Amino acid sequence: MDLNQLKTFVTVAETASLTRAASLLFLSQPAVSAHIKLLETEFNVKLFRRTARGMELTAAGLVMRDEARLALEAANNFVNKARAFHITGTCSLGTISMPVILNLPSVLAQLRQRYENVSLTIRQNISGYITEGILRGELDAGFVIGEVNEPRLGVLPVSPVTLCIVGPWTWKTRLEQAGWEQLQMLPWIATPEKCSFNAITQAFFEKHNMKVEAAIVADQEKMLSELVAMEVGITLMREDIALVLQDNEEVYIWPKEKIVSQLCFLWDREKEDFPVVSALIETVKDIWQIPD
Repeated sequence: MDLNQLKTFVTVAETASLTRAASLLFLSQPAVSAHIKLLETEFNVKLFRRTARGMELTAAGLVMRDEARLALEAANNFVNKARAFHITGTCSLGTISMPVILNLPSVLAQLRQRYENVSLTIRQNISGYITEGILRGELDAGFVIGEVNEPRLGVLPVSPVTLCIVGPWTWKTRLEQAGWEQLQMLPWIATPEKCSFNAITQAFFEKHNMKVEAAIVADQEKMLSELVAMEVGITLMREDIALVLQDNEEVYIWPKEKIVSQLCFLWDREKEDFPVVSALIETVKDIWQIPD
């Protein structure tokens, strides 16, 4: 018995046809029949019966098919693991400034398990620049927030992200009573055009026929938080951050409406067969339990 015979057996079992199996395996039909015969002879077991509908597994064949699949999967894992020891290189990953929700420690640990000799470079930036960096070939993959409509990029939605409008804690009473009309009269702390929060905010305002002029622009969450606490204005913020700051009585969350966006993992489709990029994709799927 060898792995080629097992592969032939599983393919015939899945297609119920010697002809279709031969076509998929790039073998002649007699060669496929010979592989099945060799297995049946070696183990003294009948794997198939011929019917009008094609090749039908016997009771023993059903059991052996499942065992053969496990053996082929184990062999494939063995080969991939062995090859991984000899793979070296670098990978550049773009990240937004939120390592907690990115599960970066888990991502890095799993990637190192798959490819021990790979050097990973992490570059922090805002979503628009990460997307552009992947398209220019400066980054291999990255995390962003918001919709991405670029055909060349693979997009894997990872997790919903809730955003809310916050103001200084000292404005709590004003914000509790404020509607959209009163809200647009307050100074707004905006994010740069390339930041996903900028597009999300604009869509949010347009939905409510609001026009807000930015009083100041800041590109880091820490800076946004500090400016709000200093009573410079109101801004859009991730709810998980805002809740902590509200507990500390630094900011107050406007209670009327929130926005749900999406954390996404991106990669260049032209590179998705590269071993490290492929490993990154599988790592992200594993960590966030995303089905294939």
